This record gives sequence, C-alpha cells and structure tokens, in this order.
Amino acid sequence: METQVNKVIIKKKAKGDGSSSIKISKEVKKKLNSLLIKINKKDFGKRVRSEKVILLALQQIDEEHIKELQNSALTNADKLEIKYREYVSRNGSISKDEFLGKLLEIGAFERGKSD
Repeated sequence: METQVNKVIIKKKAKGDGSSSIKISKEVKKKLNSLLIKINKKDFGKRVRSEKVILLALQQIDEEHIKELQNSALTNADKLEIKYREYVSRNGSISKDEFLGKLLEIGAFERGKSD
C-alpha cells in the first residue's frame, strides 16, 4: 500500500515541474530533432535540449518578424477592411458598399480583363 502512495506523490511532483506541452506540426518536430542531432554531435558537454534551441530562436525575433507574422495571418477580408478604414480616414465617411463601388470603378478587380 505504501508503494502505491509513493507513486501518486511522484506523479504529482512531475506535473508541477513548470513545464507544459505545445502542439507542433510533424514538419516542425522533424526540423527541431534534426537540428538537435547536429547540435549534440560533440565530444564534450551536456546534451542540449529542445527548450534551449526554442528559447534562442524566440530571442532572435524582432519587430519586423512580428509584423511579418501578423500580416501572414490576415485574410483577404481583413485586408479589404484595412484598406476601407485607410480610405475613410483620408477621405471621410463612406459606406463599405460605396467603397467597393469605387474599387470596381478604378478596375481593382479587373485583372483578367482583355481589351
């Protein structure tokens, strides 16, 4: 009976180690493992863990990277909304329908048109 109690205590301690799991794609996991194999191919020193590689990579991210990631998450509807708001701030209040009409007038959606 004491053995079972000790196992439960050990499991509780393991959960409180300050770590958590995250989901990553198989491709990212494969790249991380490949990099770790390359990093740990050495004669001396402790093994470098994935946490250190990820932390180093995160520290390299600057404002330009953040903006690039934010822009990559925009849908076409988001981009249209941004352009609409920019137009309204420059030219005054206009409905979204009127804005779409103006875009059509200047040929913004007529890329495939042949003369």
